[in-house]
Amino acid sequence: MCDRSEYSERRPESKSCAVCAGKFGLIRYYSWQAPLCSRKCLDRFRARRERDRLWLFRCQAA
Repeated sequence: MCDRSEYSERRPESKSCAVCAGKFGLIRYYSWQAPLCSRKCLDRFRARRERDRLWLFRCQAA
């Protein structure tokens, strides 16, 4: 049986970008609660999510 204390702990604050693991500047972008360091990383994250969505749709259609 799982220990309930594992679920009650909060996830630690992220110290780096979710895409490139770079440091944050003055502005921090978010997409789906993923902290991102720049507009470039935001675009890369959205493009990757769109590719994954299209790939999953093709698999479900087959």
